[in-house]
Amino acid sequence: MAERRRHKKRIQEVGEPSKEEKAVAKFLRFNCPTKSTNMMGHRVDYFIASKAVDCLLDSKWAKAKKGEEALFTTRESVVDYCNRLLKKQFFHRALKVMKMKYEKDIKKEKEKGKAESGKEEDKKSKKENLKDEKTKKEKEKKKDGEKEESKKEETPGTPKKKETKKKFKLEPHDDQVFLDGNEVFVWIYDPVHFKTFVMGLILVIAVIAATLFPLWPAEMRVGVYYLSVGAGCFVASILLLAVGNPN
Repeated sequence: MAERRRHKKRIQEVGEPSKEEKAVAKFLRFNCPTKSTNMMGHRVDYFIASKAVDCLLDSKWAKAKKGEEALFTTRESVVDYCNRLLKKQFFHRALKVMKMKYEKDIKKEKEKGKAESGKEEDKKSKKENLKDEKTKKEKEKKKDGEKEESKKEETPGTPKKKETKKKFKLEPHDDQVFLDGNEVFVWIYDPVHFKTFVMGLILVIAVIAATLFPLWPAEMRVGVYYLSVGAGCFVASILLLAVGNPN
């Protein structure tokens, strides 16, 4: 409750967002590339500032209409407008903090390294015994093998080592200013998409229609009955074909 009151006070101090600002924020929310992560125990969506600027420069507000100037002409104009959206609590700036490994994980890694080193030493001793028993012919084979390995290294299709992604977490930033670059901003504004609204409306209508089934005309009820029987026969035939032809 206290957070909501503070949020309302901030909006009253800055002013309520206009229709244009809501439209721009909605466009940015659904068209700018976003990613999800955890922040202070909550699942949040965040975006990169440079991608948001690029997104708005490709929008309809960056194109001049007849008798009107374009809202976004340069990257600086987009940054100024996004600062207005930031002040009106559409999103807020966050800070990336790299996660540090715990001492237990470090100890486990050390123990694994020691075990692997011991295994390698055993393998080396076995290999040395085998080398004594090998003949001159094997030395020639080694030379041929070295040539083949050098060729393989030159081929472009050789698999590379996978790069490990560094884990990070988000924390609120002290300086709440919109800057163009790799800065991270977390969404507060979460409007309902038009498609989800339409799907929900269709679902509600379908549930109401199903509950009013006894009041439907007799012809419609008979038609629905035959449709359900036909659908059941179709599903049963597919199951029989799947059982009859397992391959």
